[in-house]
Amino acid sequence: MRILVAQRVYRAAAMLAVAGASGFTSAEAEACGGFFCGQQPVDQTAERILFEVGQDSVTMTTQISYNGRAEDFAWILPLSEVPDVQSLAVFPQQALNALDANTGPTFQPPNDPACQINFPVPALSGSAVNEDSSGPPPVNVFIRAEVGPYDAAVVGSESPEELVRWLRNEGYRITPVMEPYVARYTEEGMKFLALKLLETAGVQDLKPFRFTLPGTSPSVPLRMTALAAEPEMSILVFVLGEQRFEGKNWPSVEIADDQLRYNPYVYSFPIQTNWVQLVARGVDAAGGQGWVTELAGPSQPYTEQVRQQVQNDNFATEENREAARALLASLEAHPYLTRLYTRVSAEEMISDPLFGRSELGDVGRNHQLSRFVNGEDQCAADPNMSTDPCDFTTCGAAGLCRRIPVADTGMNMSGSPMVMGGAVAGCACLAGATARLSFAPNGDPTVICQDGRLSFLNPGDREDEAADALPDPCATFSCGDNGQCVAMNLTPTCVCDQGFVAVGQLGADGTRQLRCVQPTEAIPASFYAGRLPALPAALPGGREVVLTAAAPMPAPGSSPEPAVGADFPMPRANPELGPSQIPVGSPGAGSRSDGGCSLSVAGGSSPWGLLLLAAAAARLRRMRRA
Repeated sequence: MRILVAQRVYRAAAMLAVAGASGFTSAEAEACGGFFCGQQPVDQTAERILFEVGQDSVTMTTQISYNGRAEDFAWILPLSEVPDVQSLAVFPQQALNALDANTGPTFQPPNDPACQINFPVPALSGSAVNEDSSGPPPVNVFIRAEVGPYDAAVVGSESPEELVRWLRNEGYRITPVMEPYVARYTEEGMKFLALKLLETAGVQDLKPFRFTLPGTSPSVPLRMTALAAEPEMSILVFVLGEQRFEGKNWPSVEIADDQLRYNPYVYSFPIQTNWVQLVARGVDAAGGQGWVTELAGPSQPYTEQVRQQVQNDNFATEENREAARALLASLEAHPYLTRLYTRVSAEEMISDPLFGRSELGDVGRNHQLSRFVNGEDQCAADPNMSTDPCDFTTCGAAGLCRRIPVADTGMNMSGSPMVMGGAVAGCACLAGATARLSFAPNGDPTVICQDGRLSFLNPGDREDEAADALPDPCATFSCGDNGQCVAMNLTPTCVCDQGFVAVGQLGADGTRQLRCVQPTEAIPASFYAGRLPALPAALPGGREVVLTAAAPMPAPGSSPEPAVGADFPMPRANPELGPSQIPVGSPGAGSRSDGGCSLSVAGGSSPWGLLLLAAAAARLRRMRRA
């Protein structure tokens, strides 16, 4: 690691940074982490964080996922302290993947002769330098270093305005609606770790980033992740230490084994269950914040397996050899491993989860499936039994799932992994929410209802008067006759008319496709009586929400008349339910422009990044080279 600039003080100069928009997605994790292939499903969209708790310090390793141009990569993380510059390092992604694949929940088939499905049994049970000066408070650059493929900086300031100017000057895109989030952390005295790729590095060089801070209580700076989070984002936390750890400000969520379902159409390993859907619903029931402890116990069994493979030097690639050695070093230093899992959306990211030592006992990873779930036989003899895809789908806290026959979708979904029993899942959304095509934990595309107020990059937005206006991704996107497109952080989503649900898939070119269709089972009027909760003060939101006139909800099988004169997607409401909330875009959001962008998605959620404040960045570097 070569130190470029350390302990240096800058005053931020006002300089206009013009950055290009880019799509952020989570890179798909390998189902088998490269060595000691696990024998349970892996959440391919999860953002993984490893904490190693020592006597007086915590080392944090966080996955960084991104799909786009190298020059547009930008990633920022709030820190409570300035890390030791010597602790800045990269960590092999395969090591995190392997840890995930070998510690997650496992599922045993029902213990009944009528269930003839045979599943494999897993083998494993710097400080700041301040200068007196006049003028605005300075931006302190505590560290500037090359770390692996990254240009890394740790910066801080008493003035959020000056810090924003510095970040923009360095090519990080921060729109005005993002500034309150920067200010909140700045007021708390937080510093910021900012990463960009070196000019000689490419996206293929991205690796998890690692650093050490003083203290013994791990924390995830989650609040600012709301700026770029996909709905129902999966977060997976590993804690290596002397004993079990648990969430201290988020409650523990228990999942009952007798509610576990499995997909009878999947006869090969890994078995597909509704575990992640139960986690999402359990967290929603807990108020949108909570942790499921998927494993808590001695790290020795897995440590010994990795040690044996390292000693045997049995690796297919040098990359796997390096990853195994790095993981072994972490495992050997800590006798106990805790694994915690959650799924949260942007509107639920109103506090930073904290972790501390727990006096509770071990938690096993093995789960026994039951033949009967809520009176339904999962081992029915009929191989063509109808399975409801809604059992394996999460529409989010603002959504309601309905089964849609493939023929009724109006989409070519032949061979799609979303099809189950000749049907797919569709999602109806509460007023004020919009349907977004995201990715399920198994990597398949899925629809989730997203709070329409939490869009921080909107068509027509400018960082300042001299910057280019952001384009409208809805310019070339259609939701069909029964819905209209809404741009959410420069991603096209659909507000469906009431009584209709959104179904979606990825096109052959990787672009998102969504349609609003009418389900065969009517959506109850009581669902639309619900309203999104008010945004808390800790979550200012990105754009306004207004009330619109109500319109009747269509009866099943009917085709509603389009709204007249609507200049923004208007969900139709039952007159008995009163007015309907809808999100309103920034200037230009409702218009069609020539600046539409076509988003290509390669599998996974928006990068967790902890703080993906910069949803686009770095055209400035190209301008400087020009």
